[in-house]
Amino acid sequence: SSSELLSVPMARDRDVAQDQGQDNAVGSIPCGPDCPRASKRQNFLPLALTLTAILFLSGCLCTIAQDEAWKSCDRGKCRKARQILDDEFYPEIKAMDYRLPYGCPLSRDQDMYYDNEMHKKPARHGNFRCIYCNKMFKNEEFLERHFENRHPATIKKNGVCLSDYCDVLECELHEKIEQGKNAEQMFCNPKTMQRRRHRCHSVLDACFPPHTSQAANTLHHMFEELYCSHLECEEGPFGAYHKPKRPSELLLKAAERRKMGALSQKSGGWDKLMLVLGVLFGLLLIIFYLGVCLYRKDMTFLNDLRKLSHSKRKKRLELLKTKQI
Repeated sequence: SSSELLSVPMARDRDVAQDQGQDNAVGSIPCGPDCPRASKRQNFLPLALTLTAILFLSGCLCTIAQDEAWKSCDRGKCRKARQILDDEFYPEIKAMDYRLPYGCPLSRDQDMYYDNEMHKKPARHGNFRCIYCNKMFKNEEFLERHFENRHPATIKKNGVCLSDYCDVLECELHEKIEQGKNAEQMFCNPKTMQRRRHRCHSVLDACFPPHTSQAANTLHHMFEELYCSHLECEEGPFGAYHKPKRPSELLLKAAERRKMGALSQKSGGWDKLMLVLGVLFGLLLIIFYLGVCLYRKDMTFLNDLRKLSHSKRKKRLELLKTKQI
């Protein structure tokens, strides 16, 4: 019985050794096309090709989306938003000697059409000149179409479309004030206004990161009162909600700056015209006095000739008289 007990573990050891030998033998045999490992390798190739195609198509779709976003951007609203920023945003930043970070969507470096705006030159009778190629167009819209067709490389297609921020800058409210209309209180949706206020705060946080400098904190507080604090709804007399007005003092200051800018442009044109007229009048006076001087010299010269001819006649008469005698 003791020999039987010893033979059981020995038999188990032989079976394990045989199994390992068979595994080694199978492993040493080269794997054919029906081998599971070969099938795994063959299945990996289509998967890699599929992933490559997906990445390529996603890149193409992103490019198409950028082109569509560029074409769908409203240039008219962009001009209005840019004018508002030039009137009440950039002057305060320049006065504080603050530099906007690259991530600020209201920065000029992010403006999609800023380079085009710098290459517009107003001309007489409402015409505009393209500084890129020096061509003249009858209005600003035709010039902008020319930029898109002939100078598309000058448009920053991955830039920011300022018309998307007209809800924060309140372009419609500025248009009403410029047209002399009263900025009446508007009915609003509390949820929509809450989203606008949240977006306004996120834009200011990107442009003026808090606790980075004293200038950033001051400008953040200033523009928060100007753009964000009144973006809320209040309950009206009949249970409806209405939007409170933007601070009237800030609006009046912006309107005065805009009027002063328009007057300076007009006065600048009149000053140039008066300068040109003054130069022309001076040239006419100089030509007139030169003509008078030349006329007087000619008259004195003719009188001298007449005197000389009269003296010669006298001499000839005297000679004839002496000959006769």
